[in-house]
Amino acid sequence: MRRLTARSSFGAVIVALLVATSSAAAEIDPDADAALREMCAALGGLAAFTVTSDASTEVILRDGRKLQLVATTTAAVDRAAGFRLRRRGPFGATEAVHDGATLTIWSEALGGYATEAAPGGVDEGLDALLAVFGESAAGGADLLYADPCGNLMNGVESGAYIGLTTVGGRAAHHLFYRAADHDWQLWISAEAPALPIRYVITAKWVTGAPQFTAQFHDWAFEAGSDFSFTPPEGAQRLETADVLRDKVE
Repeated sequence: MRRLTARSSFGAVIVALLVATSSAAAEIDPDADAALREMCAALGGLAAFTVTSDASTEVILRDGRKLQLVATTTAAVDRAAGFRLRRRGPFGATEAVHDGATLTIWSEALGGYATEAAPGGVDEGLDALLAVFGESAAGGADLLYADPCGNLMNGVESGAYIGLTTVGGRAAHHLFYRAADHDWQLWISAEAPALPIRYVITAKWVTGAPQFTAQFHDWAFEAGSDFSFTPPEGAQRLETADVLRDKVE
């Protein structure tokens, strides 16, 4: 994989991105593509795993203030059985569990839980989760699919390999991709397995260009969960998961 040299500095790469012509905007750097494909293969090849992500979602208030809503999510995934996402943020804890047939979502803030029919594997469960909450609210769940590249590359116009850097003491490939309404960046471990370390999505055409950022750590290659859901004492069953949408952060 090509590395940036003194004659191809970080600053030169950024300038090139900013002044790229429309014809160049459709191009994907082969080094960026190779690093991304290696990560997608590594993730898709994991039969079971757990990972923790520390995420922040920026919110722009009407008076111009930019707030970061910070949350921590622990994901347990078994591609043959289901997944469990436990998240704690400014609105309390939430949990999403998929058992191969049903998606259950619980909100501490609302004191209740709701279920949605979601027959199929992990991908179908994630589809149901993202349909309720959207990508940013799901803690980077778009990376948990069996083929993450299918989601990541949707609508991409260009991609660049920024260089080899260090994140959290680990060597990482830094990638930058551009789509019509957002940019996204990935930092991928340069050591096997090629798993994501950091993920940033920037909304380009929203005032203040808010970002979603997730930092991944504590990977382990077993799920350690039976993916059953037991309602907390006093939790009420809700009619639909849609009522949870505004309380997921």
